[in-house]
Amino acid sequence: MSEYEDFKEIAHCGGRATFNISNDADGRRSYALGFTHDRPTPASWIGIYARGVDAMPVADFRIGGIGQAFDPPPPAECFPVFLGSDSRQCWGHQCPRCQGYFRNGVHPAMYPLTCPYCGLRTAAYHFLTPAQRAYVQHYVNKLLEGLEADMDPGTERQFVIDMDAVADQGANQPRPAFYYTAETQQTRYKCDHCGDFNDIRGRYGYCASCGWRNNAQLLMETFATLREKLNCGQTSPLDAVKSAVSEFDACCRDITAQITKRIPMKSARKIELERLVFHGVDSTLIASLKAMFDIDLFRGMDGDIAFLRKMMHRRHVFEHNAGVADERYVQESGDADACEGVLIRETQANAHQLIAGLNRAVGNFDKDFHELFPPTQWPIDYHNRRTAPRRP
Repeated sequence: MSEYEDFKEIAHCGGRATFNISNDADGRRSYALGFTHDRPTPASWIGIYARGVDAMPVADFRIGGIGQAFDPPPPAECFPVFLGSDSRQCWGHQCPRCQGYFRNGVHPAMYPLTCPYCGLRTAAYHFLTPAQRAYVQHYVNKLLEGLEADMDPGTERQFVIDMDAVADQGANQPRPAFYYTAETQQTRYKCDHCGDFNDIRGRYGYCASCGWRNNAQLLMETFATLREKLNCGQTSPLDAVKSAVSEFDACCRDITAQITKRIPMKSARKIELERLVFHGVDSTLIASLKAMFDIDLFRGMDGDIAFLRKMMHRRHVFEHNAGVADERYVQESGDADACEGVLIRETQANAHQLIAGLNRAVGNFDKDFHELFPPTQWPIDYHNRRTAPRRP
């Protein structure tokens, strides 16, 4: 299966969870937990604490290295549980608020996860899927089974959850409820800010690791592809202008939708913002973003406004008037050479200049948006340290 097929199952990484139960000469029980893996697939493990009474997950912990204690130590009446990744070394997660499913490359114990869809930010264990929770239940039950099993004093016994055996079953054989898999989504990308992998439904969303929304990153990648097509003649300047404005509009409307969902406001204001389109620089609604939220798309772009105005009007003519200048274009575009009834011939240079201007505008939107909704700084700082040039 290709990594880039949508909504396809990804198997569990496999392995065997082991529970070594010791019963000393005085009948006192102790246990040692382990996980072995020898399949030719990537794999990683994370740790959570679950209550013994009902197997409810209550916290994440760092497993650490050999001889290191779990960090933090277990709460009272709780057991540590090891969970394996999928066979691509990623994690399926489900938001406890919006129920949206996503995959990403980490299940952190040191900082919270962020839902790509609704922006909820909380401890990673809250994002366990129903199937993963069923595994936690089975894991705790297996451990309790070992601690309560009949054993002679001075003996040891091992109990096992064999995920390899389940993975190797035939396609028609039923799987136990505790076996969990993952599922690919639709947009896979590596966050520019923290370097972590994300796989989300739809196109735009928050990075699950750092919480930085991907709109500007993906739009700039789209614009880079559009520039390449423009340079090699795969798309015309006219089509490039239409595509650039359309992509910019969709990107900015998506960011605005997050504002209306996450900031309390009256219904009339919400409806007003939901009607907002980004096809022109003189929109009163775009100006209202600055007045209401201090979001200024065209900050530092005074010298570009006239050109962007002209190109936005051209997009309208290309889209709705077969490229022929009409009275509205002549009066409102600021194009000094415009004549009504004349076919507008677009140039490659104009298309490139438009894309550059829209890139700057969405960069401003991205910066101001993340002042309203700051990202999680730890994974960003860690990524910057890892990728910083080494000093000689």
